[in-house]
Amino acid sequence: MQSKLFSVNKTLLIKSTLADFSSPKVMGIVNVTPDSFFAGSRQEETVAQLKQVEKMLREGADFIDVGGYSSRPGGADVPLEEELNRVIPAIQAITKEFPSAILSVDTFRASVADRALDAGAALVNDISAGELDTEMVSTVARWKVPYIAMHMRGTPQTMASHTDYENLLKDIVFYFQQRIRVYAEAGIHDVIIDPGFGFAKTVEQNFQLLNHLSYLRILERPVLAGLSRKSMIWRTLQTTSDQALNGTTALHAVALLKGASILRVHDVKEAVETVKLLNKLL
Repeated sequence: MQSKLFSVNKTLLIKSTLADFSSPKVMGIVNVTPDSFFAGSRQEETVAQLKQVEKMLREGADFIDVGGYSSRPGGADVPLEEELNRVIPAIQAITKEFPSAILSVDTFRASVADRALDAGAALVNDISAGELDTEMVSTVARWKVPYIAMHMRGTPQTMASHTDYENLLKDIVFYFQQRIRVYAEAGIHDVIIDPGFGFAKTVEQNFQLLNHLSYLRILERPVLAGLSRKSMIWRTLQTTSDQALNGTTALHAVALLKGASILRVHDVKEAVETVKLLNKLL
């Protein structure tokens, strides 16, 4: 019997294959950056990137998310050419080595998304939901690929000062309703929503959002939960991101119970095991 807690009967066409989100998926993070908040995810050399991808695929990752712009709070801006020089060779190398892997490009820049899709990526993961680059929506529509749209206010450099909400949950739902309408008008219908844990939200707001994650089911779109090793975990536990795997796994279980369809993670094996156990339970 299919669990109603998970995203039931939600399918997306990805690389000519119908992805079924009735059972949650796991997206492995590959940061081709020197300054990602979790040091263990930083991979700047091609050999290291391929080893990490191989390990994630072996452990059961459904998607691999490649990003060259660290969006940690207060992180430095990255010039366009530098982001391109990080991301495109990585996607080309991964596609060549693992042609069946489904790659997502983590970028808010349309030109990076365009080049990445041409290099072999099959999804676009945009922390700004198309608001930091006015060409992003039309680019995604032209490529006819699924779009992961995240809720954020401001930019990675300013978002920490934009945490004043009238009603956190209602504001986020209203935001996505507006954005989904924009996407539909442009011709984008395969949309995954990411409520943006840690982006323009306090620790308390992050936990409120997680506790009521099922509220987002009203949008009738698969929900991606990006909780992995984030500060809401390690600050609460008074530890560091390096020591936040156990806390991450605990919150991943909560997110799945609240209806998350995708877990975006640094640690694939533990996330896949969590999904298997929750599937068995339900």
